[in-house]
Amino acid sequence: MTGRGPQLGRLTRRTLLQQGLGAAAGAALVGMSSPTRWAVEAASAPRRGGTLIYAASADMITLDVPYVSDTVSAAGVQMIYDFLVRYTPDLAIKPCLATSWTASGSTWTFKLRRDVKFQDGTAFDATAVKAHFDRLLGQEKPLRANLWVPYVASVDVLDAYTVRFTTTYQNPSFLTRLADSTGAIESPAAFKKYGKDLARHPVGTGPFTFSEWVSDDHVTLVRNDAYWGDKAYLDSVVVRPITDPSARVIALTSGDVQLAIQIPPEQIAVVMKDPRLTIESKETLRYLFIGMNVLKKPFNDIRVRQALNYAVDKNSIVKNLYQGSAEVLYGGVPNGAAGYAAVSGFKYDPGKAKQLLKAAGYPNGFSTTMTGPKGRYLKDFELEQAVQQQLGAVGVNTSLQNVEWADYLDLLRTSPTTSPLEIWLDAWSDVEAGRIINDRWGCHSLRPLGANTTGLCDLDLDQLVAQAERTLDETSRDAMLKQAQDIITEQAPSIWLLQIKQAAGMSRKLHDPALMKTEVLTVNEHTWLEA
Repeated sequence: MTGRGPQLGRLTRRTLLQQGLGAAAGAALVGMSSPTRWAVEAASAPRRGGTLIYAASADMITLDVPYVSDTVSAAGVQMIYDFLVRYTPDLAIKPCLATSWTASGSTWTFKLRRDVKFQDGTAFDATAVKAHFDRLLGQEKPLRANLWVPYVASVDVLDAYTVRFTTTYQNPSFLTRLADSTGAIESPAAFKKYGKDLARHPVGTGPFTFSEWVSDDHVTLVRNDAYWGDKAYLDSVVVRPITDPSARVIALTSGDVQLAIQIPPEQIAVVMKDPRLTIESKETLRYLFIGMNVLKKPFNDIRVRQALNYAVDKNSIVKNLYQGSAEVLYGGVPNGAAGYAAVSGFKYDPGKAKQLLKAAGYPNGFSTTMTGPKGRYLKDFELEQAVQQQLGAVGVNTSLQNVEWADYLDLLRTSPTTSPLEIWLDAWSDVEAGRIINDRWGCHSLRPLGANTTGLCDLDLDQLVAQAERTLDETSRDAMLKQAQDIITEQAPSIWLLQIKQAAGMSRKLHDPALMKTEVLTVNEHTWLEA
């Protein structure tokens, strides 16, 4: 297998290129796809200069790549760092720091771009690539190491501009792993200088360089004039955390920001009425669910977990709360991910929920605490309230506990054996069904080493997914992944809720922001502002 130039997109699995995610856009979004908008406005020629102010839904957590697990930080990573290969907004693979590659069995050999420098002036080469992946594979054990440790056996420098990865098995999806945020390459010299303080002193090879971070106020990035590719049009980008969605809309309509993430459905019409503004909309792989700690009573009983799934009317929530900005999620994998399979899920049936609770020894229900953020995800607080109300209708009394974003992530990263969490609003976004099941519910991914917060461990399920990932025939692999999705759905470590659509508000003077199918909203060297 080889990759070069315009044919690179074919190396990804066929399903990565599928565009449909199910539910159609709401009426307010009709006609807002980016090709239409850019065709109308293409008469303007790009200009260099200007500062873009971008309203994010939370502050960044870290800019040290192996520790990035949130999409706000990932947006910063996309601007500061480069990858061997990159995603396009619709998840095709394109070359970046690697110009070409060959795959043979369990080895992948990459030819690297020459004459590239990190933003601290040091040279990019094969030793820098090896240093980055040695961090992920070595003793440091950073937060996202579980994406690599079970899958990559070694990384070897063949010459200054050639690097070889040896995987633990033939992996047809290896390129998609490289395009993950953890695949961004940092300066080895900067890591040697800053260590874990690289979180606030990031140094990559990307189109923008880090300038300043004032916590809970802004992160400022400036154009990298030494960038190896096309120089960025924008002089700078200022990312401001504005957690309240209504406040983001006010900032947009007042002109204080030119780009705002997650416009709530009831505010879309407000934005569209302003002739200076527009909405850019994309179906994403971001999905929301209620996690349950299966190591704690009563959630260690599958009947309780299934009862809570029957108790929530997801169709009503999608229709009345999200108004076309979401679709129902029936299981643990979002529609549109590679290997996705339709599952039956749990239809709304409060009578069935009560029967299961009674059979599990809770005829009068029980009390619990739901933890979650407020303002990070689209209508997250309102979603928590809706779930609280519907669980209450079957006797499950739920207290809401909203916490700050950084504290929320810290709680999620705690081992389920010691975590104070009972149930919580959770979210995920990834491109591969097998990887999702491994990362979120695999035995080897238990927090704090991985992303399994629930404590579920099913060795048979792990073995099934491992077998699927080693299967090169796509039809056979997808059949195994369908079986795995049926299992994880029925195990019900979470209340499956919904998959959201991203609606970003922006000035009509802003051109070509990068709205990714993964929910990441970022900018690149091609983004520009009219005067």
